[in-house]
Amino acid sequence: MSSPTLLLEIGCEELPTSFLDGALDQLRTLVTEELSKARIAHGLVRVLGTPRRLAVLVSSVVPEVEAREEEVLGPPESSARTADGQWSKAAEGFAKKNGVLPADLSIADTAKGRYVRAVIRHAGGYTAALLPTVLATVCRRIAFAKSMRWATQETAFGRPIQWIVALYDTQVVPFEFAGVHAGAVTRGHRFLAPAEIPLRSAEEYVTALGVAFVRVDTDSRRVAMLSGLESAAAAEGGELVRDSFLEGEVLGLVEEPHTVVGRFEEKYLSLPDALIESVMRGHQRYFAVARRRSALGPDGAWHGDHGDPSHGAHGHANAPTTNRLLPVFLTVVNTAKDPDTIRKGNERVMRARLSDAAFFVEQDRRARLDARVTALDGVAFHAKLGSYGDKARRVSKLAAWLAPKLSADSAHAARAGLLAKADLVTLTVGEFPELQGIMGGFYARHDGEDGSVAAAIEEHYQPRGAADAVAPSKLGAVVALADRLDTLVGCFAVGLRPSGSEDPFGLRRVAIGTLRTLLHHRASLSLAEALGAAWDVYADENGRMVASAAAAKATRDDTVRALVDFAAERLRGLLDERFPRDVVAACMAASRDNPFDVFERAEGLATFWETPAAADLAVAFKRVFNISRDAPGGALTDADRALLTRPTEVALVAAFEGTQRELAPLFAARRFVEALELIARALRPPVDALFAPGQPLVRDGTETEGPRLRLLRTIADAVGGFARFDALE
Repeated sequence: MSSPTLLLEIGCEELPTSFLDGALDQLRTLVTEELSKARIAHGLVRVLGTPRRLAVLVSSVVPEVEAREEEVLGPPESSARTADGQWSKAAEGFAKKNGVLPADLSIADTAKGRYVRAVIRHAGGYTAALLPTVLATVCRRIAFAKSMRWATQETAFGRPIQWIVALYDTQVVPFEFAGVHAGAVTRGHRFLAPAEIPLRSAEEYVTALGVAFVRVDTDSRRVAMLSGLESAAAAEGGELVRDSFLEGEVLGLVEEPHTVVGRFEEKYLSLPDALIESVMRGHQRYFAVARRRSALGPDGAWHGDHGDPSHGAHGHANAPTTNRLLPVFLTVVNTAKDPDTIRKGNERVMRARLSDAAFFVEQDRRARLDARVTALDGVAFHAKLGSYGDKARRVSKLAAWLAPKLSADSAHAARAGLLAKADLVTLTVGEFPELQGIMGGFYARHDGEDGSVAAAIEEHYQPRGAADAVAPSKLGAVVALADRLDTLVGCFAVGLRPSGSEDPFGLRRVAIGTLRTLLHHRASLSLAEALGAAWDVYADENGRMVASAAAAKATRDDTVRALVDFAAERLRGLLDERFPRDVVAACMAASRDNPFDVFERAEGLATFWETPAAADLAVAFKRVFNISRDAPGGALTDADRALLTRPTEVALVAAFEGTQRELAPLFAARRFVEALELIARALRPPVDALFAPGQPLVRDGTETEGPRLRLLRTIADAVGGFARFDALE
């Protein structure tokens, strides 16, 4: 016979989605912790919840807790006894901590010596008698970002508690929380099944709620919601636009999802897709519907005409749409009652919101994007770094400098950099700040700017987060890099560096975005050179930063050095996700200024490391690196060669000089795996021979020791620019 199931359900007024998600995350941990403290063995902990309830089902909860003894060691005998043999204060404290009397302490002989011992006796008991305390504690420990009190209650919770269900198999677990006594009665859907539902056992909880139109299992509710949305989108001839944020938000608003279809006028399809979707997802939490992929062009957009040419595109008659969206939106609601009324209300709200958005766009289009740059002078970037107008001019200049390094057009880069922030002073971005960059690109196309310039303006904020893609075009990457390098140099120079967990300007994220962009575009760029160029642009364009940097005692060299170190730590984290840590450490120890160069070397070394020759090579070259660490540098001289007469030395000199001639072109061509194979094939045998048992010591105190160490140092330097083999594990 299997052990019974435990159910706890806290019924309350509707919780916001963020409250619900946070409480469910806590609930699993809290129940597991409190059952463990009570020594109640159990099986799977299953967390369930809707806006009106937090629930947990625990399977296989043992009916009885066995008594047991636990031995705990305390301080050593030397500090546990006083001079007259009595227990010391340390021993008495140990006894009090463990709930025993000093008289019950003893001395235990262990492998490490003699220590005070306490034997703690844990009484057994019936689980049913322990559960009231366990469940009451779980309820008390659930925390919310903001809690409230209601009626005359002093207990705080996310929302007022209406009922509590606590069942151990068929038996009610009696306890009280926030003035509510636990029982065996739950409640169904507020509108579709409002009557109370008596439960006969914990096992029937999910089924009973399902009959009452409550999908209490979050995963089941998500599947049902998405199925309804996708079916509705297909019925309208399109496909659901997936939005993970929106899905999570809406999932926490309903107990049983129902889909209502709404429509809006096709004239609004002249607005950017992103603007329409922002209108939908903002306060309304509507889902967008896209045209089927088969109807889209190779650029992912639809190029047909509007259904009614008389509407035009806000003043542009017969304008073609490039939207991939259909004039349809989907709403997930909590009741299937009167969907037509819900649809009409949603359409009315949607029409008003889109009308506002169209008005903003029309007003914004009355001025060209380039005419707005001067308005950026009135928008502060930072008190010590000037305005966004200053930043726009700096980014323009730095982007022009960066462009050739990514095979992009300098003139287009300068133009895109200058216009990149101009949409910050538009009405649309003022209302929808999440569309900055996107609206800039849209207005640039309307103004007749080069297509690559418009795309770069739109892309330059990418990546916006860890899950976001980097700017896909070369020109977009150039502007994205210029923007981020400008921010990093300016903030570091005036003393706004991250410290500990504090990073108010998000500079760690800025640095990671810079590195991801360089790696994605396989751009070989010296960080020190690029950061120095960014400083120089500040010095040319904005004396305010230079003055603030001087006050903070920051110099160009110090700032660049600190930022290279800062970026290197972020780079290490990115590469550790892809390559073995010791491989990354070995490559970064050799050189770390050029992120893509480090990536390529790590990639080559990681590939080579899978070959049989790798381990032997690492052992051999660790000895070379270690023994020559303090040796004088410089190439071998004729005098050195004259002293290196042992057969092993002569063989190593010949092998190295021959290999060196072949290595240079391989390294230059970035053919790293071939270079490592050559080193393993040509240099490992003579290196092994030099250190072989029976051979004279490398450090023998004779006049040949210096040339011998210089030879090894020269070999170490030749491969040390690629990787420090002594850092490999």
